[in-house]
Amino acid sequence: MKAGRIAVTIMLFVTIVWMLPLYRLVSVSLSGGGVANYAAVVAKEGIGRYLLNSAVVTAFTVVLVLALASVGAFAFSKLRFRGRNVVYGLLLSGLMIPVAAILVPLSGIQQALGLYNTYPGLILPYTALALPFALVILRGAYDGLPDQLLEAAVVDGASTWRAFLRVMLPLTTPTLVMVGIWTFLNSWNEFLLALLFMSAPEMRTVTVVPASFQLSFFVDVPKIFAALVIIQLPVVLLYALLQGKFQRGLTAGAVK
Repeated sequence: MKAGRIAVTIMLFVTIVWMLPLYRLVSVSLSGGGVANYAAVVAKEGIGRYLLNSAVVTAFTVVLVLALASVGAFAFSKLRFRGRNVVYGLLLSGLMIPVAAILVPLSGIQQALGLYNTYPGLILPYTALALPFALVILRGAYDGLPDQLLEAAVVDGASTWRAFLRVMLPLTTPTLVMVGIWTFLNSWNEFLLALLFMSAPEMRTVTVVPASFQLSFFVDVPKIFAALVIIQLPVVLLYALLQGKFQRGLTAGAVK
């Protein structure tokens, strides 16, 4: 009982510390003009376009990551082919590469392919950066599924691809949701690449809004904080709606 009370106390303390910045963010955004601060931010020209750009980039990134990582994780987990571990190791090396280390070559690729100020200019690097982590998580989920499921489907006449789509993939739904949420969070909140590769005003994403709004609102901190709340609102709502599946996805594959 004593250990349980200590654990609850620690959890409560951590929760309060974690919530303090959010409380400060919302309280400052409402100071002065109150809800009018949000109205001023929404009325600011371009905010709708910024939200649309972020939504398009994030949606395509999530779809690509889930599609590629699902197929790749299934292949690395259940199929046997030459060089499997070598290829898997090379893909996982992406986890050790910081974004800052690839900015120069990535900029050269963007310029050579004409991807500056285009949606693919963010979607492709976001997908590449998210794939290694997604592969690790999804492979753990597939490793947790018995090989007999795939063998039984093949014996019943299903091709490997059909067995993957109809039998194996649906069983990894919690993990897919978790990877999707994680990819959404990282893509929606990414700042450095969006700042460098989306310089045109009509192509900016919401993460660069506070920087541009500082010029418009200057020292009007409440309106800048209101913009930050609007930016984070989709993230908070998504996690609140899917937090149960997110937590189940984290533990999928932990026990085989």
